[in-house]
Amino acid sequence: MPIEIVPIREEHIEGFHAALGVVCRERAYLAFLDAPPLDSTRDFVNRSIATRSPHLVALADNRVVGWCDVTPLNRSTMRHGGVLGMGLVPNWRGQGLGERLLRQALEASRNFGLARVELSVRSDNARAERLYRKVGFTVEGHRRRALLVDGEFYDLISMA
Repeated sequence: MPIEIVPIREEHIEGFHAALGVVCRERAYLAFLDAPPLDSTRDFVNRSIATRSPHLVALADNRVVGWCDVTPLNRSTMRHGGVLGMGLVPNWRGQGLGERLLRQALEASRNFGLARVELSVRSDNARAERLYRKVGFTVEGHRRRALLVDGEFYDLISMA
């Protein structure tokens, strides 16, 4: 099945929210345990659209199966950078789609004028860390016991 990677549009909001919820509820990849309320997600996406921030979705039969966004930082001394977020619903992992999404989002970030993209990844998510290293991210630090999920602490690796 062909996958289309496109900038997010208003018509993708509910699908993005649903995909985000699926990945959040896995409790293994994101700092959220569930998707924010739909209205909050709608506000986030509409800001991305209005500012033309890098925010891509992967579509299979017009259904959102993944995303990669880079949210620009607000402070005047940090506006050259952004924070990356991404995810794929389970059935679409391990097929190269994450790398495609990530590379396109990084290119969109350069075109947007960002000189730095940073992210945090759980230390037990070796697959994601390998992907980030493959496309050029390097480790900048470790945040010990940064997340608490179901009574268990997890370290975060900071990369840029």
